[in-house]
Amino acid sequence: MEKFKYKLTSPVIMWGIIAIGGVILWYSVPRGRLFYSGMFGIALLVLGAVNWIYILVKSFSVHAKVGASVNRIDRLITEGTYAVVRHPIYAADIVFVWCIFLYYPAFVMLFIAVWATIVFVFWSALEERMLEEKFLDDYRAYKQQVPRFIPRFNARRPV
Repeated sequence: MEKFKYKLTSPVIMWGIIAIGGVILWYSVPRGRLFYSGMFGIALLVLGAVNWIYILVKSFSVHAKVGASVNRIDRLITEGTYAVVRHPIYAADIVFVWCIFLYYPAFVMLFIAVWATIVFVFWSALEERMLEEKFLDDYRAYKQQVPRFIPRFNARRPV
């Protein structure tokens, strides 16, 4: 039963929820633009994509199983990008979704960006409960030292 419970945090399920919600929103929300983004939108989209790729590569370089569900993670990862924020890939996903909205600022994209952000925040909380059950006090101490999504730029980190 325990392994099944941890499988419920699979990123595949999360992306399925985001995709289903996105499709529903795409067909039910008007597509009228809120404003014209121009070159600013293109620049943000490129920066968001580069940031997403960078975070993904850095996260996988720390541990190959970072994209796996909780049951496949064999140790608590606290180095690299995970020393800065607890969910670097979700943080990069959120930034990228909002960059896509700023590139194509339509009502439908606003609703999709909000939907995806809600799912990422909910999913990270679900994963954290599972990680806390699995790694106990080590994860609780890690949670107190490292923020969930937004890095603390003024905090001193051990080198």
